[in-house]
Amino acid sequence: MNTIFRIICLTLFICSIPRVSCSAADLEYGPYKVGFESYKTYDDARPYLLGGDTISRPLLIHFWYPSQQEMKAPTLNFKKYIDLIAMRENYGISQSEIEKNSFNYINAYSDFAKRSFGLDTSVHTQQILDAPVFARSGIPLQKIGPEFPLLIYAPSNSKSSVQNHMICEYLGSHGFMILSVASAGPNSIQRNNIGESTMAQVIDMEYILKYCEDSLYIKYTNLGVFGYSSGGLATTIFQMRNESVGAVFTMDGGQEYGAYSVLYKMADFNLEKTHVPYCSVVNNYENFSIYPLYNSVLTSEKYLLKMPYLDHNGFISHWHFFESCSHGSIKSPIGISYDYMSECALGFFSKYLKPAPSLYENSFFSGLDKEYIRAVSQDFPYITILCNTLLDNNLEAASRLVDDHKAELFAEETQIHILARMFIDSKIDQAIWLYINNIENHPDSWQAYYDLGYAYKEKGEALLSKNALKKAEELNPGNADIAKLQNEVNNME
Repeated sequence: MNTIFRIICLTLFICSIPRVSCSAADLEYGPYKVGFESYKTYDDARPYLLGGDTISRPLLIHFWYPSQQEMKAPTLNFKKYIDLIAMRENYGISQSEIEKNSFNYINAYSDFAKRSFGLDTSVHTQQILDAPVFARSGIPLQKIGPEFPLLIYAPSNSKSSVQNHMICEYLGSHGFMILSVASAGPNSIQRNNIGESTMAQVIDMEYILKYCEDSLYIKYTNLGVFGYSSGGLATTIFQMRNESVGAVFTMDGGQEYGAYSVLYKMADFNLEKTHVPYCSVVNNYENFSIYPLYNSVLTSEKYLLKMPYLDHNGFISHWHFFESCSHGSIKSPIGISYDYMSECALGFFSKYLKPAPSLYENSFFSGLDKEYIRAVSQDFPYITILCNTLLDNNLEAASRLVDDHKAELFAEETQIHILARMFIDSKIDQAIWLYINNIENHPDSWQAYYDLGYAYKEKGEALLSKNALKKAEELNPGNADIAKLQNEVNNME
């Protein structure tokens, strides 16, 4: 079947599908209309590799904003957002390529939603693309007043800003302006080096803020930042470089996991500059992190919230939007959780960035449904000090800390286990040192010996790994994980 015939058949099939009414969300949107505009610009100071060419760095800005205009503005459909993904690097891409990329993108994500989350995605891809979103186009920018705070959203690894369009629209309806640009590496879309890519994203954020001020003439009262995944790293450095930032909100940001070790060593990382309200919403994994940034920031206005129904992939709005387009009327825990997270962000930013008290700031504290979002206390002062001391390569000070605070550090083996896991890839000797200390304080723990065996394997020390795993097997005979690792070590020789 040739290409032209395929396209004709696909077009006829799409046109034959009945339309489905699709509501954007069940969130209680605010009193404002929400406008959306995109702006094509280049950072001429930074080269960017596109195909075989070197061009100026393209920055396709996304801007959501509130307005009190009652004018009839054109409805936007989801495809308007998704089309922007295809042109984020190449503003001259053909319409046919945009159409193909947008269809394939949603088709793949819809299939992922069905396989990974069990969501009802029985509606066709084209129906999702045609579904209306909350924002509108054509609302005059000049009606925006200085009473609105500005938020900068930092997307995840090499992703577009539209990955979280629903929370952006929701915040816009409550009087916030949201500015964003896609994530990319230092000289291409690829983000191969975490530190360099984080810095590139920070500079992008600073560039679009200046563009907003100098070219769009946007005035705002206060400035906040929020990000998802690797975008959380960028929000951290951006806040440390920009004193005007008044609040930081992150959605399962990498700064609370293993990437903290990279973040800590960046030139602009400075914990002395963290006297800023901070809220981190994290995933449902148990015993997965010591939440190193949360436990290191100096502000007393800090919050850690756990989402029992969300894994890391659950912190984007695609799944909620797909679900709203389905034939079913029952929302999944993923969609409900996303609503609660959005309300939490609204309450947090309202409390710290709004010039006058707002009823929504109260919901940040009192409206949490513990089934879907719960405040947790993760106060690990000594384990965090130990983490930062090891990152400073001060093993002598770390040893003193271990000697002086054994009871607090080794009350349970899990904390050291989690901390050491952060060092496996970048500081293997420190990880081994931590595991040895864990064994000394928990000599009957098979997990502690298993961890040490794994670390020795990663370093290439087969004999030491075997010895540790032998002890782990004695403590827990027949364990499948131990046997699997032993086989891997045997194959090293």
